[in-house]
Amino acid sequence: MQSLDQRQRVPAARSSSHHPRRARDHGPALRGGSPVLVEARTVRGDRRFLGAFAAALRERARSGPGHLGEVHFSDEGDHIHMVALWRSPVDLRSFVEEAHPDVLALRARSGAFPEVERVLWWSTAGAPVSREEAGERARRLREHGPGPRAFTLASPVPAPA
Repeated sequence: MQSLDQRQRVPAARSSSHHPRRARDHGPALRGGSPVLVEARTVRGDRRFLGAFAAALRERARSGPGHLGEVHFSDEGDHIHMVALWRSPVDLRSFVEEAHPDVLALRARSGAFPEVERVLWWSTAGAPVSREEAGERARRLREHGPGPRAFTLASPVPAPA
């Protein structure tokens, strides 16, 4: 996988509205009410470089083996909201580690690291996930810390049985 430095830099389309996306069908992981990990991520940074950074992250996630799909994306200029589904925290952590070259490339270009706020929770495959729910769970995490309704990679919660 190429890092942001090695790719053509094409800014993401700017839009203040969200763009719901259907998760790709990945067999049994998205059928039968099995648990899926929901990741809501807000990335803030220099708007001159943030679009290309988001495009690199989205491309990297799509090629990740544990990525089940993106359900929301919005580019607000100086911050970007993404909501994605993952098979497990291990798969998401692998994505985060593999995206490190993209983070370093952004820092080299903009002079600063992006600010990333990530909140995780378990949902049932096929259940709708709204941007509003993601915002509420992020607020809950900030105000009450990690728990079953909102947690982080540093404080994971096991998938429900």
